Amino acid sequence: MKKRYLLGFLVLLMILGACGSNETTDNPNEDTTTNEGSNVLQVSYPSWWEDWFVDLKEDFEAQNEGIEVELIPLFDDTTTKQAMMMQSPETAPDVAVEDTFVLNSDVNADYLSSMQEMVDSWEEWEQISDTVKEGVTAEDGEIYGVPFSTDVQGLWFNKEIFSEAGIEDFAPESWADILDAARTIRDEGSDVIPLFIYATKATGEATSMRTFQTLYSGTGSELYNVDESKWVIDTPALEDTFSFIQTIYEENLGPSLSVASNSQVGTQLAEQMMPDNEVAMVIDGNWVTGTWRRGDTAEPYDNAMDIWGFLPLPTQEGQDPGFTSMSGGWAFSIPTHAGNKELAEEFIQMAVDQEHQLDYVLQTGDMTVRSDVAESENYLNQEVSNYKEADEILEYTNFRPTADAYATISTHIQEVVENVASGSYTPEEAAQQYEEGLIRIVGEDNIIKN
Repeated sequence: MKKRYLLGFLVLLMILGACGSNETTDNPNEDTTTNEGSNVLQVSYPSWWEDWFVDLKEDFEAQNEGIEVELIPLFDDTTTKQAMMMQSPETAPDVAVEDTFVLNSDVNADYLSSMQEMVDSWEEWEQISDTVKEGVTAEDGEIYGVPFSTDVQGLWFNKEIFSEAGIEDFAPESWADILDAARTIRDEGSDVIPLFIYATKATGEATSMRTFQTLYSGTGSELYNVDESKWVIDTPALEDTFSFIQTIYEENLGPSLSVASNSQVGTQLAEQMMPDNEVAMVIDGNWVTGTWRRGDTAEPYDNAMDIWGFLPLPTQEGQDPGFTSMSGGWAFSIPTHAGNKELAEEFIQMAVDQEHQLDYVLQTGDMTVRSDVAESENYLNQEVSNYKEADEILEYTNFRPTADAYATISTHIQEVVENVASGSYTPEEAAQQYEEGLIRIVGEDNIIKN
């Protein structure tokens, strides 16, 4: 394993070095890829999926005699490193793994090839959920990735802690119900964190998507209007969302800022804080069960789902549709400068077939993107899983805006949320700061006010 990581690291150093080359061509958009027709297929991916990609490499090579799959694991800030690689024909991989929230930006930067023609002629495409296809559809209406992973956000609650606090049959129908439960647990006088939310810049996209956008979607408003292709300023919805976050911190219902500011707190939650009953409620993804099933905790946690419930997050006042969620996802894409595009398509089709998709979700705990896998007994009846609950939440889910400026706006959201949590901004000030930042980023002409 160490040798494999070392090889990938050395390859990445050479690739990033090449990205800084001063060499130019007469036409900067001309595809001058040098490994076209090569028997080597280069695949870049986040390093945390090492085991699954090693399996894919072995299977693809076994099915394609004479073909070598060169794995390029990316460590830390994977989206930036991959974008650097895709800028040049000399360094672009043949297969890239895209976090769907940056896919449209990469399309607009001309880093990705359209995969519309491939999916139109691929029978298996109909097995991919229509919901997750939204995340790989760019502003031009074409497909630029094949999803292999998705999730939903929900409300985890500890049944033992709730029972000790005298809260039975917990089924919140509004934000107020959640806050009331948190206050009851706080008043028990223990060291348990009543309600954990991601609330700092250190936790990045988790703060933006899992906390702010999940809550904001429950107000009934939207961040981006697709029909108008404009960003939305809805001051009452913004203030209500920031007020919920403020209440958690003003009333000592959430984690301390020192805990929330740890960039690895998501891992600590799943591996330590939740198994050790240090927290009563968590707004987080369904994927947490994958940590428990893999045995990443200090002690076996086979009874986790006897202790933890996973519920849909209610809308603000329980208004229609009653619940809300946000979904992220990852997809396979083919860079514009890829040299082995046909072979890349074959690799992707294998990686997302029924067998390998089932293998993926069994390893990771993520939700499947395939309808046939979603109906599989092997998928639904795993030990330590919440797939049935997660699949029910999927009908209420929302996706992050695919507009080009999203990544920058997401970072702005994280900064504003942290200032609310720290007490630096009131909800009203936070809404104003969000609006001013949005104007700076996209311009007033690209904004509508509700």
